Amino acid sequence: MSFNLRRLTILFALVLPASFLMFSCHRDPASRIQKAMERGDREFNAGKYPEAIIYYGQALQVDSNYAQAHYKLAQSQIKMGSFASAFRELARTVELDPQNWAAQLELAKLSLRGGKAQDAKDRALVILHGNPKNADAQMVLSSADAALGDSKNALREAQEATVMAPDQSAVFINLGILQARTGDTKGAEASLKKAQTLDSTDVTAMMTLGSFYEQQRHWTQAAEKFQSAITRDPNNPAPRAALASVYMNQGQDALAEKTLVEAKEQLKDNPAAYRMLGDYYLGRAENTKALAEFSQLASQHPKDRQARKTYIQLLVLNHRVDEAASLTDDLLKSAPEDVEALVLKGEIQLQLGKVDESIQTLQKALHASSDNAFAHYQLGLALRQKGKPQEGESELREAVRLSPRLYEAWRALGEIDAQRGDWAGLHNIAVELKKIAPRAPEGYLFDATARVNQNDAPSAEADLEQLVTIAPDKALGYVKLGQLRVMQKRLNDAETLYRQALSHEPGSIEAIQGLVDVDFRRNKPDEALQLLKTSIEQNPNNAQLYILQAQALIQNKRPGDAEKSLDRALQIDKQNVNAMVLLAQLQAGRGARDEAISSYQRAIQIAPNTALLQVALGGLYESAGNWQAAQTAYQKGLSIQPDNPQAANNLAYLLLEHNGSVNLALTLAQAARRGLPDSPNTADTLGWAYYHNGAYSVAQPLLEEAVKKASDNPSYRYHLGVTYQKLNDNARARTQFEKAISLKPGSPIADKSRRALEQTSGS
Repeated sequence: MSFNLRRLTILFALVLPASFLMFSCHRDPASRIQKAMERGDREFNAGKYPEAIIYYGQALQVDSNYAQAHYKLAQSQIKMGSFASAFRELARTVELDPQNWAAQLELAKLSLRGGKAQDAKDRALVILHGNPKNADAQMVLSSADAALGDSKNALREAQEATVMAPDQSAVFINLGILQARTGDTKGAEASLKKAQTLDSTDVTAMMTLGSFYEQQRHWTQAAEKFQSAITRDPNNPAPRAALASVYMNQGQDALAEKTLVEAKEQLKDNPAAYRMLGDYYLGRAENTKALAEFSQLASQHPKDRQARKTYIQLLVLNHRVDEAASLTDDLLKSAPEDVEALVLKGEIQLQLGKVDESIQTLQKALHASSDNAFAHYQLGLALRQKGKPQEGESELREAVRLSPRLYEAWRALGEIDAQRGDWAGLHNIAVELKKIAPRAPEGYLFDATARVNQNDAPSAEADLEQLVTIAPDKALGYVKLGQLRVMQKRLNDAETLYRQALSHEPGSIEAIQGLVDVDFRRNKPDEALQLLKTSIEQNPNNAQLYILQAQALIQNKRPGDAEKSLDRALQIDKQNVNAMVLLAQLQAGRGARDEAISSYQRAIQIAPNTALLQVALGGLYESAGNWQAAQTAYQKGLSIQPDNPQAANNLAYLLLEHNGSVNLALTLAQAARRGLPDSPNTADTLGWAYYHNGAYSVAQPLLEEAVKKASDNPSYRYHLGVTYQKLNDNARARTQFEKAISLKPGSPIADKSRRALEQTSGS
């Protein structure tokens, strides 16, 4: 019994200190930091950077001033491509530890990468002041001076770096790159060969020399270097991608594809390698192949979230939005704060017409990662669709500021400039697009549009000919050149180009539309209709062809047959808003106002955020005498697009005619006039608003302009007449009243004019 008691006492004595030590470790901040850093380092070294970020963040929760944790966090973010976040962490690192030269150097490199060459230079000089033999800082200094346009000093500094570290290949690579930029090709080749000699195993030296040969169009030598790099480092996907690029530049697409297929097969566990083939298809706009490839990758590599995200994006592009939504929800279940998945969800919500939900989702993503350029781009689209064009444009510009090579955002900005007729701005955007994607069409299309509107047809023609060169088997270039020839009244040349387009793409709607246009310009409507009939026989389920036929029939004064064509288009495509709008216009034209209203209402259900549909619907209500419903429609139009001039103009006029707020009417009329400065309608509405506010002398020139531009409008005449009356110019007032009566003797405005004429002295 005593033995057991003693043993129990000893055990208790042993257990108690152990428990105490465990408790102490849990409470000791230094120990907690050390453990978090060790786990972070393990994850970092294993290439698991998101996990590393979590552990380094835990260390900072214990001590937010622990410089090394900030530094390691920055390194992880660099690996993840989150450069703005990395910059902030590095800045905090050097604030806490100014002597951390590695952090200072990374900051300088990021500044250089972000286009802040002067900041990079200043930081490099700080490093060199503390460590004059730091060759890495010297290379940053030379690159910064090169970016600042100081080639002479840049070369001198690069050469000094080779003296500082004559046995390092990196300094000779840096020198060679600068020599190539300044045109010293012999010197560049010598420096790059020297770099390879210093370290025959250095794949970077081989790759840089290969890239130099590629720039010089020395394809064989470039391919040899990249093949040597593949042999030296067979698990590195970069040389394989570079070799494929050489083949593509020579038009050897089959060899390029074969190289990427081999990379996928031989490096089947490397995401950067097995994704390259799909990325190749994406870059060539071969969406069908890309979709199939990423579908396979998402199935084969279920843990590769990036492959799944690309697959989702392709599903969206191919209008398989419901599938994309389901897969995105799955991604967010396992990682609710995944910013890229949130952006995908916001994009999908926008595609589904859930604009408000899309804005909320995208704002949530940006709250978590304010430097996500694609999120800003998608938010810009959503805000514009919501009817907030200025806020939307601001988001798009933020997107290209954060990511100057974000093609989609530049393209959206180009569409904005084209809509508002800013041809200089459109040209500048076209230049950017050509730099980013020299084989993509939008840059050339935008530039051609800008040039034509600046009366520079030869430059526009050069852009469109480049389109044909880039894609000789596509209809687009021939169609656009054909449209230019029509503008130049060269109809025979236009017809030839449209037929060339159809020889490459027999179903090209734009080419068929171009030929129809040429026939009508030649006063050959029967030939135009026959072409459309033949096209429909060949493609009987193409709704767009029936819409073209309807437009041609309208032009040929056959509205009844046009309605039949539109009915057929809507049987094929029940969601076709263009067909609904055209049908509504025909119905209104034959006096079937209720049918037209119903057609517009159907269109609004499909496209609820289109202000012009609300304006058109309001116009029908107004013509029916239902001004309250018209006012509601115009208000909805303005809620969607606050700067819509037609909605503002029409709502202002209703307020003036039905005892609404004359101050609000004036504000709306002024906005409408800014949007449509040459319209007689906005001139009349604004003049009428000034009249109701008692500013008759201000109203007069606006109403005179309206009458001058639309002299057969009795309402404009009446408004000008009563304004002259208020200004005691009775003779001119009588003239306007008499003319208003003669234009439409039985109309309500004629009755108003008669009463006003009776009140005018001397009548």
